[in-house]
Amino acid sequence: MSSKKIFWIIGVVAGLILLMFLTNFFVKQKIEQALDERFQSSAYEDLSVNIFLNKFSIEDVKIDLERLSINAEKISASGISYSKYLFSNKIDLDELEFTSPEVDFFPADSAKEKSSGKDREVLIRSISVQDGRLSKKASDTASASFFAHIPRAVVKNVSPGMELSGLKDYSIDLDTVYLKMNSEHYIDVGKFSAKNGQVDISSFRIRSFYPRSQFDRVIPFEKDQITLDVKGISLDSLLLKRRKDSLYLTNPKMTVTNANLTIYRNKLLKDDATTKPLYSKMLRELPFYLNFDLVQVENSEIIYEEQVKEEGGPGIVRFAGINGEIKNLHNIKELEDQPKITANADFMRGTPVSIDWTFPVFDPQDRFHISGRFGHLEGEALDPFLVPSLDVQARGTLNEVYFNFYGNDEVLRGDFRMDYEDFKIELLNKKYNKKGFFSAIANLFVDNEQEPDEGGGQDVRVERTKNRSFWNYVWKGLREGLIDAVGQL
Repeated sequence: MSSKKIFWIIGVVAGLILLMFLTNFFVKQKIEQALDERFQSSAYEDLSVNIFLNKFSIEDVKIDLERLSINAEKISASGISYSKYLFSNKIDLDELEFTSPEVDFFPADSAKEKSSGKDREVLIRSISVQDGRLSKKASDTASASFFAHIPRAVVKNVSPGMELSGLKDYSIDLDTVYLKMNSEHYIDVGKFSAKNGQVDISSFRIRSFYPRSQFDRVIPFEKDQITLDVKGISLDSLLLKRRKDSLYLTNPKMTVTNANLTIYRNKLLKDDATTKPLYSKMLRELPFYLNFDLVQVENSEIIYEEQVKEEGGPGIVRFAGINGEIKNLHNIKELEDQPKITANADFMRGTPVSIDWTFPVFDPQDRFHISGRFGHLEGEALDPFLVPSLDVQARGTLNEVYFNFYGNDEVLRGDFRMDYEDFKIELLNKKYNKKGFFSAIANLFVDNEQEPDEGGGQDVRVERTKNRSFWNYVWKGLREGLIDAVGQL
């Protein structure tokens, strides 16, 4: 081969290398310009562009957007269509990866200045996050009201302005999730994972910021202090949509496993005078739409503790081994099927109890129907509630209690039946000794001559106390029926 031809080949190769170098430099300059135009306060340590491998990356990134701040160890992209980027004002790439990003959201009143720059048409086939952190704050210096660690997340086929229902292919893992629930309580979650609608949550907890003694001092009036532990929550096909400019959540089946709820309330504190809506009103006034075909609760427990005296501990009511389901949990006006709740549990020391409960969500009178029964119950099983709360013991046997109530936001009516044997009331003094004389007087009003087929049937009518909860309303009906059934004053 002649030297002339060799020099010509070398020149061509050198020219191609120089062209590629200049192209690489040109693309890098364009990317830097786009970053400066889009993110006026952006800062990064290094920008690397390799058009041979079709990749670019930026390191030690700091970006301030409206209501958003991003700090990332590295952001890299691959599979870029340079022709679309340079000549069609479009961003089309295969993968965008964030390494160790920290993302802070801010409410509108503390947002950064809105950035300028022309928006481009964007299509990203895959966005991935490794070892990320996400938080929501009132300001740069405030503590987070929401925080989550993101070990890994992948979302496919993303474009600006797409609807939530357009997310078809995604996988998200979160842990160390924290959410401020209100001024007294917070939520934390051990692990959250979602993949194309399948959602699994483990170690879900609600806790108070304050111990019980301090809680009573910081609240302005009587409130529930909540402690909740849930082993697992699963949703089989959660779909997020938009409906009338609001979020719309649909899911065929949700399962809650091993939930343990403790509610404490100090009745010695000032009453909360605000009106408590019934559940139908609460559902229809949610700020989002909801449609769950079935919610199942498995092997769960509810403990209610009520402090009614200065001395001594609270009265305690316990429901264990709760299994139940909610069908047609929704707030969609066009749907004909209404929420229906059925559940069974063990009351106090193993007494079987069951309820059936329905309520039309869009009934303007908030009507509902609730019925249930308590099985065999020995009177001493009620001691954990009656003794601390009322200085009362119940002795004897309740064979069965049945109730069937219809109500609305004003009045509850219905039927109460009780079958009992040798049922006695024993009043106690402050040292929990029997007050023999007063107990004898109280038991004069207990009808223990009830015939077996009488059933202790009573018509019940009570008016709602609107600053009390739905369950206080039902309890008033049960109390009225109980007093009438045993002949108590």
